[in-house]
Amino acid sequence: MLPFVLVSLLVSGAFALPAVSVSQYNYNEIAPVADNGKLVSSYLSSNAFDLVDGGDTNIYILTIQQIINDLSNQPDPRSQALAVAQAIAVVGELASGIPGDACDASAFVNAYANAVRSGNNAGLRAALNRYLGRLAADIDRIAQLAVNPNALRSAVGPRGNCAGGGRTYQFEAAWAAINNGSNGLINEEYCAAKRLYSAFNARSNNVGAAVSAAAAAPVARAVQQALNPLSNFLRVVASGANPSSQAAAAKAALLRAGASIQL
Repeated sequence: MLPFVLVSLLVSGAFALPAVSVSQYNYNEIAPVADNGKLVSSYLSSNAFDLVDGGDTNIYILTIQQIINDLSNQPDPRSQALAVAQAIAVVGELASGIPGDACDASAFVNAYANAVRSGNNAGLRAALNRYLGRLAADIDRIAQLAVNPNALRSAVGPRGNCAGGGRTYQFEAAWAAINNGSNGLINEEYCAAKRLYSAFNARSNNVGAAVSAAAAAPVARAVQQALNPLSNFLRVVASGANPSSQAAAAKAALLRAGASIQL
């Protein structure tokens, strides 16, 4: 039976070093998240995360996943859209046995940061459409995993043609805009994403870039507009059924939304 490891960080004072305790539980002792019937909830995101092998999932990726689960349970549409976008992006990055790169995500983050700084949206639409295309491909990978958990074990993740595999981009500038007016969960996510951005390994870098891109306002608006078919896709995934037809509908809705939202 699979083990479940709980890592607890305890800090006794503002300047104290954290004390770490590790507790291991039988996986079967952990109650599954129930479907509360709402359009978006942690039932969708947590079951999507369960599709991927957790053997190389580090503490910062686990932190991101828990924040996404918490965002899923928030009542406001923006938090729900962020949760759905980021859940798809993170599972997409973790789906392949061999990581690809972050070219599409980093290019969009750079375009977004430039647009926020200059007020000039030139290039933002094209970068957004490319990144939404990457999310659509992530939906396909999630559908593959839902049908066959070993389908992508030996596969290489999507790769573009950019300097350094997209591991360097305008992280701070983008997150300054993302955090503006956001709730505390997004502020927490920034801290974990920053550790992934500065990590030495490509898997962590890719997840950090994916989370950063999926948190940007244009992506959140597109996902919010396509939230019904996207959440329906994740609900079918969570149920264990074949989500192929729902995946096609979700991709089409997402790409339509990306082409129609105002930047």
